[in-house]
Amino acid sequence: MQHKDLCGVILNGGGSTRMGTAKSSLTFGSMTSLELIASTLSKVTETIIVNQNEQKNVSYPVVEDIYEDAGPLAGLHAVMRVKPATWFVMSACDTPFVSEEVYHRLVQEADESVDAVIPVYEGRFQPISGIYHIRILDKLDFYLSQGGRKVRGLFEHIKIKELSTYPDIDQEKLSMHFFNMNTPEEYALARDLFKKWSR
Repeated sequence: MQHKDLCGVILNGGGSTRMGTAKSSLTFGSMTSLELIASTLSKVTETIIVNQNEQKNVSYPVVEDIYEDAGPLAGLHAVMRVKPATWFVMSACDTPFVSEEVYHRLVQEADESVDAVIPVYEGRFQPISGIYHIRILDKLDFYLSQGGRKVRGLFEHIKIKELSTYPDIDQEKLSMHFFNMNTPEEYALARDLFKKWSR
């Protein structure tokens, strides 16, 4: 699959209530969380779009939600509506340590027989780190229009492939990829991890 067939989507919505400030602007060295994620996604695809509802403070193309207060699926839907690509690679602004190796593994598993490849880590689905085919757009639009909000609910209407084994990726990198920060304490831990990681 060529880079041009992929579009990276960074979800920058949510109220950051528990964090108390925008998670995407939290810093790691000289980069914000959003910039750190984008730098990783740029190793997977040349196209990166940020989903947020304000056209500011971002040096990447921004797409706003069509369905308001509809969670991460609204972000995926909004980007799919405006960007011609085949597969959409998702991330969220509170997962600063995503790994290109994990995304490459997901892309390797993608083919025309499935609509999405969803990572499973430590027994838990990680849909916000999944990849989704453009063919789900009509079903996604209908699901949202009917009030659907849960990602797992969408899975009842599309063909997904679960990926739970990552034989060539070490455990620490996997743990970092799926790490997310929602509180000041988790941000403090993330900063410590970043210092260790970037030595």
